Amino acid sequence: RMQASDMEYPFALGLSSQRVALASWFTGTVQVINRASGQTETMMHGWKAPYDALPLEDGGLLVAEIATGNVTLASGPDYANRKVVASGLTGPVQMVLGPDGQLYVTEAAGNVQRINLKDGSKTAVATGLALPEGLAFTPWGSLVVAEAAAGRLTELDLAAGTRRTVADKLPIGLSGGPGMPPPYVATGVAVGADGAVYFSANRNNGIYRVRPQR
Repeated sequence: RMQASDMEYPFALGLSSQRVALASWFTGTVQVINRASGQTETMMHGWKAPYDALPLEDGGLLVAEIATGNVTLASGPDYANRKVVASGLTGPVQMVLGPDGQLYVTEAAGNVQRINLKDGSKTAVATGLALPEGLAFTPWGSLVVAEAAAGRLTELDLAAGTRRTVADKLPIGLSGGPGMPPPYVATGVAVGADGAVYFSANRNNGIYRVRPQR
């Protein structure tokens, strides 16, 4: 927490093999930490409500700003070089790189967008979701998304265009106060090598594991 360390109220976490990136829409900060040393490499202020940050293996950093609807690539010393790689997103919340090398982003408006990082083109791969937040790919290539407003995890088969419920009646979807962005504390999702799904529960401060039936 801010009072106990140099962290500034992080709400999201992204990983690469060497770095951790923390994003705080509340303070407008993105912090990059070296995984080996645990020391802060860079603290950046002035972002427009960054909801997620994702460090890349080449040293770059992707940042999703809910206030601008942009995904920005930051690179170079102190990440001073900034390039908007995608714009016009309707409330970008969480990001993940897919096995195809493209970026997948949840939108608070109910969509999952696939973004080509080379040209910035967007394709909606899922629509009509109930406040999608965290997302992660399974070992078999499907995408698991937390639908916070519905309290469930949904598995998307992008090739077949189908979806199924992995788990429901979950303690997620905590609402913020007046003036707060709808995702508030986004539900994080991760998938292990064995296919187990892990998610954070903002209604009871828990972390859960679910083993999907296939």
